[in-house]
Amino acid sequence: MVPVLRGGWLVMGVMAVLSCLGVALPGGGVPWGGFSNDTHDIALLAPLGIVGFAASRGRDLAACAGAALAVIGGPVLSCIGAGWVLIARVPHDDVPRMDVRQAPDLIALLLMVAVLVFPAHAGWLLPGLCWLATRGLLGLSFSPRVSPRGLRSFHMADIAAMIAAMALWGRLPAGGMVADMRWGGVLIVAGCLLYMTASWRALCAGDGRRVMTGLLGGTGALVIVLAGLGLLARADDLPAMATCASRTFMLVVGTLLTWMFMARAMDAMEREAGALVLCRLGGLGVLMPRLSALFSIGLLAESGLPPLLGFSIIWMLLHLLAAMPRGGGLGADLPLLLALLALGVGWAVRMLALVRIVAVMLCGRPRTPRGAGASDPSGWEMATLLLAVLPVLCASIWPGYWLGLVAGHGPGGMTWPLVDNVALASPDGAALLHPARLCLLVALVGGVVVVLRRMACPTPARQVAGWQQGAPPVPPWMVFGDPLTQVGPGNPARMLLDMVVMPAMRRRCLRDYVRLRRRMGRSWPLLARYVDGLRPGGIMASAPVMMAMTCMAALIFIAWHG
Repeated sequence: MVPVLRGGWLVMGVMAVLSCLGVALPGGGVPWGGFSNDTHDIALLAPLGIVGFAASRGRDLAACAGAALAVIGGPVLSCIGAGWVLIARVPHDDVPRMDVRQAPDLIALLLMVAVLVFPAHAGWLLPGLCWLATRGLLGLSFSPRVSPRGLRSFHMADIAAMIAAMALWGRLPAGGMVADMRWGGVLIVAGCLLYMTASWRALCAGDGRRVMTGLLGGTGALVIVLAGLGLLARADDLPAMATCASRTFMLVVGTLLTWMFMARAMDAMEREAGALVLCRLGGLGVLMPRLSALFSIGLLAESGLPPLLGFSIIWMLLHLLAAMPRGGGLGADLPLLLALLALGVGWAVRMLALVRIVAVMLCGRPRTPRGAGASDPSGWEMATLLLAVLPVLCASIWPGYWLGLVAGHGPGGMTWPLVDNVALASPDGAALLHPARLCLLVALVGGVVVVLRRMACPTPARQVAGWQQGAPPVPPWMVFGDPLTQVGPGNPARMLLDMVVMPAMRRRCLRDYVRLRRRMGRSWPLLARYVDGLRPGGIMASAPVMMAMTCMAALIFIAWHG
């Protein structure tokens, strides 16, 4: 039954792509009351079909069905589908506590149905109700605390939940313009704060899947920021800004392809190396080189580093925030500065979480016997992973083609093969981003680095054991291998220190510091005894007093000779 359902999801994804391209399907469109035929909603069915085809659990397929209802349904059916996804994501062992956890979200969905049906009476409540209703779908919270109750393991159902949440946020224009002006700035600041807390929860999570859940929550927070920007643009009659916000929203939809690939890659890693607990992983970059290379591409696409899709989203988002309408003075710029500060801190913490994943999972030595016996998947599974990463690379290198695909076919639009400009433009049109050129530059520099490394470090002729990988044996007191791969907040700082200062120079400075401390430890009692003999009554000044007097003497000397 599961293979048949997966094939049906693939057919639905192909039909959604053909509909976006303007191909007339057999039978044409059948009007049906209560369902939506918006172009952006149909574009959401394309990644949802791929997610349903890649899903392997019945719970994931059920969540995809609810997400499809949330995408194509009207106001009532979309909220019913979102509630279906909320219930389908609850694990079997948490069913007794399901009502307590999901009650606020389900109540918000019921209120949202009433507001969507009668927008004239309480349309100004729609953005707040949409946030409350999609909080569980996007995995967002203002609390930085990490717990299994608040941060579930990452699976395909989480991607389906994000698609359902995106469909609900697309219903925001039903509110009035006054509500847009009031809610736009609130949603922008709240989204940036949620992005920061989601990145922090990803950094502190102890399981690889929960780290990915936190990072996916950061992507969901960007949906809220873009919704606020769209509301402000429509309220102030800025069509260029509204169009740019819509295009950036579709770029976020493109990242769902990356998350689908990441879920498949983590499933393969878990089958080979066991549970993805960070305290027990290590060395997968050597044991599983091909899968680790593909997994690194997915991490780079989500990190925000150039030239892949995450960087394009951040670039567009920064230009949108800079183009926000605001008055003069510091008071008018303060919300924008706070939003940029929260966004920058969240981006930096997100980068640390990704560095931690790479340092723990891919680097170091294997830490368990099962991890030491891991290897790349078989040929067919590896081929499916390679096919899953190809759309990620295409959407990252040529985002204009992806935007042309989801723009649809209609009056004033253009079909996907006729897209001429593959670059990304800012709202004012003054700046252009060409990710394909950045990819060529990165490929050229990477090729030079690989050639130089091959020339400087030839491959050894003697094969060594896979557990040691040519390194000296692990001391008995280091049961988990290299200390740099251990889980903790101080390891990224140590890794950066290793990049700046050579390890040999750092060890030499440390030896000199220890030698100086020993000499000072021998000479200090002699100096104290000598000063104690000079003072009447043998009263010795304390160390803080001596330090303050020394600092005062140094300041007087500098001022005298200045």
